[in-house]
Parts: sequence; C-alpha cells; structure tokens
Amino acid sequence: MFLLGQDTGGPILIWPEFSWSSVAKGTIFLVAVLLTAYFVQRHLRRKNSLSKEYKTRILTKLQLHKFHSKDIPLFHSFLDQVSDTDLKRLAEDPAWYRRYFLPEFLQFLAEQSNRPAWKDILTIHTLDHLIEDHQGHPKKFITAILKTDSEEIFPALIKTQELDASSVQKEFKAVIYTKKGNSSFSLSRYGKIQVLIPNESKRWFRSEAILISQEGTSLILQLQTSPELDPKIDEQWTDTTKADSIFKDPAVPEEYKNSLLQILEYSGLNTSHQGEIVRLVGIFKEHPGLLRRQHKEEDYKILIHLYKACFIKFRAHRASVPKPVLLFLHYFYLDEELFPTKRIKELENAISNFQTSISDLQYAEAKLSIHLLPDWLNLILAGKKKPSKNQLGQSYEQVKKSELRWNQTLEEENLQSKEYLSHILDWELENLLSHGLTGISLSPNLSYPISAEDQFYGLTEDNLAFPNNIITQAEKVLKTDPGLFIRQLNDSPSSNQSPDNSSKREMYADCILLPYAGNRGILWQDSVEDNLSYCRILFPMILGEKLTLIVTKVLGEFRWETERSLRGHKWKESIPASITSEYFNYIENFRRNPHLTVEAKKRVDQQWTKTGKNIKDMFSIDYANWILLEAEGKPRLNRIAREILNRFVPIQIKPSP
Repeated sequence: MFLLGQDTGGPILIWPEFSWSSVAKGTIFLVAVLLTAYFVQRHLRRKNSLSKEYKTRILTKLQLHKFHSKDIPLFHSFLDQVSDTDLKRLAEDPAWYRRYFLPEFLQFLAEQSNRPAWKDILTIHTLDHLIEDHQGHPKKFITAILKTDSEEIFPALIKTQELDASSVQKEFKAVIYTKKGNSSFSLSRYGKIQVLIPNESKRWFRSEAILISQEGTSLILQLQTSPELDPKIDEQWTDTTKADSIFKDPAVPEEYKNSLLQILEYSGLNTSHQGEIVRLVGIFKEHPGLLRRQHKEEDYKILIHLYKACFIKFRAHRASVPKPVLLFLHYFYLDEELFPTKRIKELENAISNFQTSISDLQYAEAKLSIHLLPDWLNLILAGKKKPSKNQLGQSYEQVKKSELRWNQTLEEENLQSKEYLSHILDWELENLLSHGLTGISLSPNLSYPISAEDQFYGLTEDNLAFPNNIITQAEKVLKTDPGLFIRQLNDSPSSNQSPDNSSKREMYADCILLPYAGNRGILWQDSVEDNLSYCRILFPMILGEKLTLIVTKVLGEFRWETERSLRGHKWKESIPASITSEYFNYIENFRRNPHLTVEAKKRVDQQWTKTGKNIKDMFSIDYANWILLEAEGKPRLNRIAREILNRFVPIQIKPSP
C-alpha cells in the first residue's frame, strides 16, 4: 500500500548531497582516535619501561645473587604487586629500605605461609647486612621473633637500634605480623613474651619481656632480662641450606646414586615421559623457587603418572624394590642431590617406624585410622574402601554415569579386571595427589610435589607426621572435647524418651598421609551409612607446622563439617541452636555486637581477612585456641567466641599460673 501511494514520477531512494564538511569531521575523528591510541600506547610503553628500570635498580640493591635460588622468586613476587609510585619511591628514596621496603616486605612474607616465621626473620637479617645504601641513616628497627607462653611465634619489628644489658626495664614499641592461617596476636596485659633475635652469625639470643599494651598490631614491650644464647632454639632454627641450589655430597651410599634414573628405570615409562621428568627435576634443582611459583598442571600429571607406574610394580613385587623407589612412594623423593646423605638415611629408617606404629593404632580410642598412601591405595584396589569423591562431591560411579551415552551401560565393578583397577587407581591418584597437594598447603600456588631439603627444619623426626603422634594429640583433644566423635541426632527428645536413649551418630575417620610437605590437614570428605559417619582426613607426611596445631585445627574442621552435614540446609538456623548456627550468627554480626570492644572487633576482622573469609577455617582456629590455650588457662578468645564454645564444647579451664 505504501508503494502504491508513492508518486510514480519521483525516485524511491534519494541520495544525500556530497559534503566536504562530513569528510573533514570524519577525518578529524579518525586522526583523534589514532593519536589517542598512539599516545596511550606510548604512555604504557614508557610506564612499563620505567617500572622495569625501577625493578632492576631495586633488585641490584638487594643483591639477590647472595640468596638461595628458592628464595629469589619471593622478591620478584613482592615487586610485582608494588604500584609504580611505590616502585619509584623504592628506587630513588635514599631511605627506601628502612622506611618503605622492610615493613611491606615483612607483611608480604607473612602471607607466604609455607615458610616458618623464623625463616622470614633470617631473610630480613641477611638483607640488613647486604644492603649498604641505608647505612648512612639511623637504624630504627631490629627484626625479632616474639614467642608467647603458648609457643605461638610472630615476626616483629622492634623500634630500637639494639637490645643489650642496658635495655633491661626499658619499654620499646613493636609491630607484629601474623602468618596466614594463624590466629592474631592476643595476650593479656603483663603477659610474658620471649624476644628472640639473631646476632651477626645468625645465632639466636633470647630475652624475657612483658606486654605493657597493645593496639592492633602495635605493641609496647618492657624488657625484663638481657639477651642470652638459647641453645635449643639455636639448634632448631638453623638455616642449613647452602648457597648453591643442590647438595653435592660425595658420601652418597651406592644404593642411592643416580636415584632418578633408578626410579625411571623401575617405572618402565616410555622415553618421552622419562625425558620430561628428567627435565623437570633438572629445572627444580637449579631453580626450585621459580618452578614452585610457575608450575603447570601438566607437571602434576606426569609426576602422578610416574607414581602410578611405580606403585603398580611395587604392589605386585614388594621383595626387590630399590630404596630410591621406596622413598619416592612415601616422600616423593626423586634425586639424591636434593638431600644430604644423613637426611636420606633418616627418611629410609622412618618408613619402618611408620609401618610399625600404624599396625597398633587402627581405630584407637580416638576412632582414627592412619594409612600411608601405598597402603590406602591397596585398600581401594582390594575393595575394602570406596574410592574418594572428587572436589565436586561426586563419586566415581556418578562421574562415569554422567559420561555415558544413552545406549551405553556403566562398567561393572570387577576387582579382577586390570582395566577397571587401572581406572580406579587413576581416579584415586588424581583426587589425592593432585587436589590433595593444594589442600594441605596454606599457599597452594607455592606448593610442588618434589621433596627437597629446604622443606625440613631441624631434626628429621620433628618434621614427620608419625601416626602415634597424631593419635596421641587426637586423644588429648578427645579428653577435652568428649563429644568430638559422637553427634546427637534427636535435638528435642519427646517426653517419653530420655536423652540417653535418643539416637546418636558415631564418627570415624581415615587419616591418609600424603607423600608431600604441607602445613595443614584437611577434612577431605565424609559419608554416612545408617548411624555411622566415615570421614577422610589428609595429612602431609612432611610437616611445615607443629603437629599439635595441625591435628587440633583439622579436628576443629572435622567437628564443624560433620555438624553442618548433620544439620543439612538448616545449619544456619538458630532453632534448634547448634554450634554452627551460633558461630555463624557471631561472625555475621560481630561488627555490630555491643558486647565486643573495638579492639576485639579489630582482631576478629583481621583473622576473618587472613582466613579469606572462610568460616570453617575461622572456626578451626578458634577451636584450636579453645582446646590448646583456653583449657590451659591462657585466654585468647573474645567474650562471645568463648561463650559459644563453652556452651557446646564445655571444658574445665585450668587456673592460669
């Protein structure tokens, strides 16, 4: 109809008249865009060039060639997160080290929880003696470790030039730093503190002090005694790593020479896989810190493939297994140049100690069963334990069903079929070795499966998670928290049913020792059969934290998760009250709680941030403080947290001395 209404003599489309004005405007716009892009790109190039120049100047001042190769990536990681303005200040300000670098770098090291606090202080101590630019300026701080009466340690900067006999009875300001995953510093006024300071030769000296006041991370201390050498700490906190990246020990026993080649030959992997593993180990020996920082998922897969190949042969023929293979299966040991000979022999002897103690501890009073990883895999392949669930909580059968087409059926469970057992083994190793490695580390981005000497501090036996020590600590926790392995199913028994007859659920846990270094345990999964709950807990074989703290925190996680799974989607509901609902309400509303002081709110907020706002980790820290410290009469919790835990985990608090 529209076309019929048009004038038949006129054109349907009318082209606009040509105008130079439009051409000029378009040209100007295009030139403006190109110029903007050019200047932005030029600015970014100049900015990147200046940043690179600043970093180079700062790294030159730091003299990184004097540090162990595993520590060098820490400095690069720190500078990568510094803004351009701060980089310029660090590069140009004469007082850059004391005024800017030192406080911020200590805070950064506190976030690298795979390192003990005393290692951070020794790193700073080395920097102090290497950097010359700041010598013309007065020394305002000294680095130290503050150790409380409950064995908690915190890196600190003390505002003084020196501590000596003349410092006794004087007051000093200090700034403390809390390692990730640990509770914030909390001590009552006049509480006792040990001040530990390394001297020029990195020998540790101890002074006694008391806390005068605290405001956030700022403290005022009063020194009570002059510094004296602490032989025990001096022996334990020794930096044994050498300047080069590997240990060239001529006294390596014959059976451990060419360990990597022995392991590869035993595995029977093809040449390409062996070559890739040799390449990875070579890079690790030269630059362990860099490889840990920049590792790839493919590295995990090929190393897990090596573990599988060795385990299959080990399972079939246990009689003639090379010693390097045994250490690989239990500690992920791969090369004799990564350990001194003494450590290798001690690790070998520890394997028999592990196996001896495990046989006597199956489901002890604490209802825990300890398994080395090879033994656990044997239980899975024998059908005595079900395969683990993946990170999404899916079982092996569920995942396989989801992968089937409409006309396919799930493969039957056949423990006699090599193909089926191979699939099960792949599944279990993928879940335990790959995902478990990141789980048992507070800094997963720095974790790596290959074991080395720098993961050990002090005596070998103090660095290993022996089963009897785990059980002993678990039983200590059980004495303080008798309801740890039992849950009441009926919250409100009827009038004709006594609480004693109400239904209960018993909790059991399988503890699997992974052949890695780590600084935490994790509750891996839990399943329920009738009124029995079976959980799986992962522990590192090589400890980067005190075993008492690792076990107590993971049992706190165990208590939280089992209680939450028991409550289901009602775990946050306040009726009926439970430890999960009350603690959740406390965390949600602590900023508005009138019963908490401003200082207490700051501490909760700091701890909440440190845990990545993970309520389970938050609870496990408070639970550990409740069991280990509050029960001994050493206050660490605020009023609200103490009331919640005392209500659901009542303890007999010992009077403080």
